[in-house]
Amino acid sequence: MSHRTGRRTPTLAIALAVVAVAGLLAGCTPSDPQDATAASTASSTRAPSPRASSSATPAPVPDVPVASADLGAVPSPVVIPPTRLRIPAQDIELPIDAVGVQADGQMEVPPLAERGGWYRFGAAPGQDEGTAVIAAHVDSVASAGLGPFARLEDLVAGDVVEVTRQDGTRRQYTVSGVRRVAKTDVPWAEIFVRDGDPRLVLVTCGGVFQPAIGRYADNVIVTADPVAD
Repeated sequence: MSHRTGRRTPTLAIALAVVAVAGLLAGCTPSDPQDATAASTASSTRAPSPRASSSATPAPVPDVPVASADLGAVPSPVVIPPTRLRIPAQDIELPIDAVGVQADGQMEVPPLAERGGWYRFGAAPGQDEGTAVIAAHVDSVASAGLGPFARLEDLVAGDVVEVTRQDGTRRQYTVSGVRRVAKTDVPWAEIFVRDGDPRLVLVTCGGVFQPAIGRYADNVIVTADPVAD
């Protein structure tokens, strides 16, 4: 089952975020302890540094997205972090941590497969525009087994996703698309956007685990649209 949205042009900050996240999701760790060595090799892969790639420009590019200096007096939107995600149809439930980008340029994601990470430099669930992205490992050596997101691929259109936020309020979404895409073909620039229609995207690894390179072949991507209040 696939779902594809129209192409959107990301800001420079989000383009940098795409590099960081793509580096992270290139290798989810395996649940089998004997694959731990291969997995640790994949997870230590360094994403290209934004500073290094900007050598041709006079001003350095920050390693993590920052607010534009051109915003002037425009107030920042109120951001309420998500703290929990639940999908009853597949008995998926896990706490959500706000994550950013590590010093090495990779997105932070909780090491345990039982926890998800919301990318705090993008949109948040409940905001009026932009894509909120939550990622989690499909499994991990630390968890010694599959995590809740291992069941993402079993979701179908219409399944309800419920996000609880830090202030206790909840936002509901309905699944509109589920797809498994080869890691080399994932359109990250279409996913990490801070404008456009609001939506929620859930990401994990999928497909066949490749022990020789310590990573899964694909990413599973679930897209969900907000339920009107």
